[in-house]
Amino acid sequence: MSEFNYSLGAKEVQETIMVLNLSVAQIELSINEGDHSVNTLIDSFTYMSKHIEKIQETGQKIVDLSGEDMGEHGLSLLTETGELSLKMQQAVIAFQFYDKLSQRLSHVSHGLSGLAEIVSHEMKVKSPEEWEGFKQTVRKGTTMREEEELFELIFDQEVPAEEAIEIMKDRMRQRLHEDESGEDEIEFF
Repeated sequence: MSEFNYSLGAKEVQETIMVLNLSVAQIELSINEGDHSVNTLIDSFTYMSKHIEKIQETGQKIVDLSGEDMGEHGLSLLTETGELSLKMQQAVIAFQFYDKLSQRLSHVSHGLSGLAEIVSHEMKVKSPEEWEGFKQTVRKGTTMREEEELFELIFDQEVPAEEAIEIMKDRMRQRLHEDESGEDEIEFF
């Protein structure tokens, strides 16, 4: 069996660095665009949520003051505003998931930038210490449970990426199921 020489020449390294830099730029621009849109939505939902609370308070006062004349309509108003308030809370939770996605993409962007930095210098690319330092920097950048677990699967246990992804999908589905059957807990980032 013949051995292949996979060493990259200067041209291949330069092309690799350009692709990494393009990937970083695309991620960063996507995060920036998404942040602007989501911040606008968060402001809108915060505004609406405050007004729903005022409507609920006013509706309760109407029910209290009106007695039986407005009771049915007042209860309907309270029911509708309660349901609307619940939907607003669900939207806020969805925004939190976007925040998590944004953080992950930011971590990927920083990892790709670090990789481009190592690959762009002949002395760094051949240094085991540089690679180990880079790996530790990436590990320190994992701020979420799933990121740390994925890092451990790929780097520590040397599980192939496709298999690691499937393992993490299963774990995340299981956690989601556990969260749905347990208490509603909102995770803040």
